[in-house]
Amino acid sequence: MGFGSWLELRHSRWPHDLSLSYSWLRDHCRCHLCYNSFTKQRVYDVCKLPLNIQPAAIKTTQEELELQWPDGHISKYDYKFLWQNSYEGRRTSHKVPYCTWRAATFPPAHMTTIPVGDLYDPKKAGVRRVIYSIVRNGFAIISEVPADTKSTCAAIEKVCAIKKTLFGEFWSFSEASREHADTAYSSGFIGAHTDTTYFSQACRIQVFHCLQPAAEGGENLLVDGFSVAEQFYNRDPKGYNFLSSEAIPSEYIEDGQCHMSLDTIFKHHQVTGQLQQFRYNMYDRAPLSSLPLEKVQEFYIHFQNLTKIIRNPKNEYWLTLEPGNVLFIDNWRVMHGRASYQGERIMSGCYLDNDDFTSKARVLGVQL
Repeated sequence: MGFGSWLELRHSRWPHDLSLSYSWLRDHCRCHLCYNSFTKQRVYDVCKLPLNIQPAAIKTTQEELELQWPDGHISKYDYKFLWQNSYEGRRTSHKVPYCTWRAATFPPAHMTTIPVGDLYDPKKAGVRRVIYSIVRNGFAIISEVPADTKSTCAAIEKVCAIKKTLFGEFWSFSEASREHADTAYSSGFIGAHTDTTYFSQACRIQVFHCLQPAAEGGENLLVDGFSVAEQFYNRDPKGYNFLSSEAIPSEYIEDGQCHMSLDTIFKHHQVTGQLQQFRYNMYDRAPLSSLPLEKVQEFYIHFQNLTKIIRNPKNEYWLTLEPGNVLFIDNWRVMHGRASYQGERIMSGCYLDNDDFTSKARVLGVQL
C-alpha cells in the first residue's frame, strides 16, 4: 500500500513489513537501462530522480514487486533483493554467525583445523572451511604444512592475498633478533592484545607459523575479545558504552616509522549495531590526549575493569604452536599473547587485509 512518499510492503517470507521510499525504489531499479548487470554498476543518473516521485501503478505477485513510473518506465524487484538491501531488512535480520568461547569452551580441532591438502581439492572446500572457521570462531588452523617459508606462504595465499606493512609482506624471524622496535621481537612475556591498533584500519587477519619451537616456554595465548565484550557489557554497561564512544590514541614509533591512530576500543556496525571490531593493546597506547579532564578518571576505571576480564584465566586459552600448523587469527576479534621462552624460536607469518578477506568470504558464500 502506498503512503505519500513511501510504500508499505508485506511478504509471507518476511518477519515484518518493509517501508520503502519511492525515491529509493526508483534509484534501485535493476533493469538494463538503469543497471549494468555485467559490470555490476549503476547507469541511472541520480540527478534525474524527481524527489517527489510516485508510481503511476503498483503490482505485486508472489515473485516480485512491479512499479510503473509516471514516464512509463517499469521497474521490477525481487523480494529477496528488497529484504537484503533495504535499511529495515538489513538492520533487523543481518547477524554474523559467530560463536564466542572461553577457555573451557574452546572450539574443538575438528571444527577449526583443515589439512592443507583440502585447500587444493575443490570437492573438500578447504578454503571456504578456513574462512568460515575464522568468521565463526575467530581463528582457524591449516595443518600438515611443511615447515618452510615457501610452503607456508603458498598455503596462506590460497586463502587470501598477503598485505604489505612496515614489517614487509611475509616475514620469518627469531623474536630475539630485534629487527623492529616492538615487544614481539623479544623473548619475554606478552599479554593478550590485538595488533596494529596504530593503523587507521587495523589488519584483519594475523597469521603465525612456528618453524622452530623454543627449547623451553613460548606457548601462545588466545582470548576471545567478543566473549570479553559480552562479559564486560553485562558487568558494566556504562563502561562498555564509554569505551564504545570515546576514542583512544595508539602509536608505533621506530626509526623511519611513526604510525598513529585514534579510535574506540569497541566498534559497531553503523546499521545493525552489532559488535564489529575489538581494538585492545596495552603496549601501543599513546599519551592520553583525546579525553578532557572530567573523563580521564572514568577512562582508567573502565579500562582497568576491562583488562581484569581479559586477564581472567577462565578467558585464556594456551596452546603450543607446532611446525606444520599455520594459525589464522581474526585480529578484529581474538587477542593473542605469548609466554616467555628460552632458546631460539623462529616464527613466520603475515597480515591479511580486511577488504581482501571479506571479499573472498562473500565470493565463497560465507555470511559476514
